[in-house]
Amino acid sequence: MPLLTLKAQVHADPETERILRDAMFCATKVYNGLMWHLRQELKEKGKVDLRRSTLNRTLKTLPRAKGYYSLSVQLTRDEVIQAYRSFFALKKNGGTEHHAPRFRPKSTLSPLKYVQSGFKLEGDRLTLSLGKGREDGVRQVSFRIHHRPGVEYERVREVSIIYDKGSGQFEARLVVEVKARGNHGQGRVAVDLGETVLLAAAFEDGTVLLYSGRFIKAARRYWQKVRARVKPPSQENPRMSRRFRQIARKESRQVGHLLHLATSHFIRECVQRGVKEIVIGNLTGIREGMDYGPRVNQRLHAWPYRKILHMLRYKAALVGITVRNDVEERGTSRTCHACGQVRKANRVHRGLYRCSCGWTAQADVNAALNIYERAFHVSPVKGSSGRVARPVVLSFRLGWHTVRHGRSPYLGEPKRKECLRAS
Repeated sequence: MPLLTLKAQVHADPETERILRDAMFCATKVYNGLMWHLRQELKEKGKVDLRRSTLNRTLKTLPRAKGYYSLSVQLTRDEVIQAYRSFFALKKNGGTEHHAPRFRPKSTLSPLKYVQSGFKLEGDRLTLSLGKGREDGVRQVSFRIHHRPGVEYERVREVSIIYDKGSGQFEARLVVEVKARGNHGQGRVAVDLGETVLLAAAFEDGTVLLYSGRFIKAARRYWQKVRARVKPPSQENPRMSRRFRQIARKESRQVGHLLHLATSHFIRECVQRGVKEIVIGNLTGIREGMDYGPRVNQRLHAWPYRKILHMLRYKAALVGITVRNDVEERGTSRTCHACGQVRKANRVHRGLYRCSCGWTAQADVNAALNIYERAFHVSPVKGSSGRVARPVVLSFRLGWHTVRHGRSPYLGEPKRKECLRAS
């Protein structure tokens, strides 16, 4: 059964918020307490014991471990274990510059996590258990939550309570089981992910859809210019300013909104065309060893292909479509779909692929057709005429966005207003 994560607003009275803050502060103290013991062990012995039984004995010595639900304490312990395992994996691969996992700042409120138990949701009212060992005697808290309407789910699997520093509000994240709709289609489609062309989709009947990524690039360029006017974090002062964090949040929301528009439209097209399986080229490791200069590197490292893949997977699962990501993508943009010749010069310019055999196509369409052929060992082009249907180009844009720039001690510029229309 597909899983979906719902974001929900928390509506609680001041006393309930105070208790939640205290429980989340306890989670931070437990995390840092375990980190301290492991750091000492690493310093003295050169290695650490990450067995759960060993860390459970350490947990008994931490007084704050009784400040929230016992199973949530174990999830905090697992976060510490995962952090150290990632650290050792990086060191094993030659990452000598990596340091041991850091402590969380004392002002940080760590998430309260519940899996399978410790919570109860009745209508819009969520009740959380806090255990039996709190000093104030409070064993549970209850408050209302509100998430987007129209979402029907079978049951709640996980609950996380998060404090958003930017808004100063508590949020609930619900991982729910959603019943997928029936899908009796038999069609297939291959997708090539890109930057300027966000999605190039080649369907079984030769139909091609291109989703433009230019508006996402425009939004990223705009916020990069805005970010350049704010004092960035440095080695001496690594903490991001409030304005710097605000810019990051706005950029993330705008890009996420555009990605949702494009991926939702594509999944609807797949449903209408009777698609049962989507194949996407595997881009794992594409950024490793990449060096096209500072400007292009910055763009490609900001390319959100993992986020696109995640959106396509969960949205497709809701309508009974499977998504594969096991097809080698390397070389698909340089290989002629008609004759198989591999030649970089065949890409005449950004959007045109032309081969000496007579094959001419939009470059991203050529890559999507090659992914289709690699995945299913057959060409989606009917009749082998050397042509595909004229691509349908789709784009999604933002409206007007206004940003106020305050006086910056970094640049000493006066207050002014700038606007962007992603068009």
